[in-house]
Amino acid sequence: MKLRLVLKTRTKKNKEVCMKFNIAPSKHLGFINFVNLALNQDQPVILSFEKVSKSGEKEESKIVGEFKFTGKDNVGLMQLEEEVQEAEQRRKKQQQRRKHK
Repeated sequence: MKLRLVLKTRTKKNKEVCMKFNIAPSKHLGFINFVNLALNQDQPVILSFEKVSKSGEKEESKIVGEFKFTGKDNVGLMQLEEEVQEAEQRRKKQQQRRKHK
């Protein structure tokens, strides 16, 4: 299963612009848990950027945004969470089997 973060906006001429960022399978469960937390707690999410230089120095961007998640398909979200948890459990079982061999 692939999971992507999709960002959309519109230009002044009302043309839709979209960017998609893949979320690694190892991060699926954490991302879904974060979204559920934001939905259930009804708290805003702050979006910001961090620049990391080759030397490891971190610098926060001057751009920041704030928004709230809203659920349009709660049943679908629950199913997605269950799928990710099942996939995570299968992956852990396979890793344990490899260790015991």
